[in-house]
Amino acid sequence: MRTRAVAGRAGVVLLALVAIGAAAAQQNVALNRPYICGTDIMGGWTGLVDGVTDSDSGPGCFATADEPDFPKAVTIDLQRPCGINRIAVHSSTNGNTRGIIIYCSQDGVRFEKLREFIFPQAQAITLNHRFNDRPAQFVRVEFTNTWRGGLGGDNVIFVREVEVFGNPTGAAPVVAPPPQPIGDAFVYTRDLRLFRRWAVQGDRPLSIAAFGDSLATCGEGSWPATVAERLRFARPDGGEVTVTDFSHPGMTPDAGTGDITHAIDAEPDVVLVSFGTDMVRWDGEAFRAGLSGVVGRLLAETDALVILIGPAPGTGELIDVARRALEEMERTADVLRVPMLRTEVLMLQEGLSAEDVIGDRGELSEEARLLIATSVLELLLQP
Repeated sequence: MRTRAVAGRAGVVLLALVAIGAAAAQQNVALNRPYICGTDIMGGWTGLVDGVTDSDSGPGCFATADEPDFPKAVTIDLQRPCGINRIAVHSSTNGNTRGIIIYCSQDGVRFEKLREFIFPQAQAITLNHRFNDRPAQFVRVEFTNTWRGGLGGDNVIFVREVEVFGNPTGAAPVVAPPPQPIGDAFVYTRDLRLFRRWAVQGDRPLSIAAFGDSLATCGEGSWPATVAERLRFARPDGGEVTVTDFSHPGMTPDAGTGDITHAIDAEPDVVLVSFGTDMVRWDGEAFRAGLSGVVGRLLAETDALVILIGPAPGTGELIDVARRALEEMERTADVLRVPMLRTEVLMLQEGLSAEDVIGDRGELSEEARLLIATSVLELLLQP
């Protein structure tokens, strides 16, 4: 009996230690961590990971803006690799939140789907999704649709909190990739209006130069050639429009600073500049300096309208490179006041994935070519 009692107490102690270990494995590693939302957030409603699980108002509750585009998604950066085993999503009584999909990722690029779920309308339900340990630094919750009729508009998504339970592994953190770009696909400037007044409505010959990497290369059926052809028909007096190719696959902005002289000597009326599609390794300093040098020389040494064309969306690990190139081109467009087509935003708005944009042979798909050509023409012909 004595031995049995000791063994019983030992069993209790053992169970207690197991319980303590389980509790240690259940810390909320998402608490107060940064997150990115793929759509605008309602002002003041930012409490996605603040630890407040019972609030239906801002800032304790999280809410997106009333934008009709779905899916919407939030991606939480745990800021260090973790082994996670439970994700809790707390819906709100404010309504609208309906279908969700939960993902996790080690690198912020490749995401593994963990769970799909449909919340009932306007009920404070907590989805606790448990699973075996997964290595992850990023957790994404995608909102696929809306019940409509909720607070603030039919398309506002409300979430009281997202919690992620697990333990840091001690491994080195991954640098978060740039988020999926949102907003307008076009950057307009005053130069576009001036171009329309003196060039589109005139009858003098117009010349277009394409400069950059494989996205800008010309040839029969290419989007720069299509732009020239359609612009010629858009001119009321049928003035000639030609396009000259000064690009080649693999060109980077720093290499372009040496090659730009040929494009300048051609005295073009329009220069379409595109970089970043062919890059496989990111060198921000070289890209930034090279792009500024190319665009700066064009503005200083020609009277041409310079238009930046953002890179095609990347796939796999190249998503990071393409989006960093896009960010640098956006900064250059803003600083130097030049118009721009944000290519990935355009493709996303049209429902094209990266696989739809680049074909099996690594070439731009016909659908993507026509879409870029139509959009560049829209820039040139804006009212």
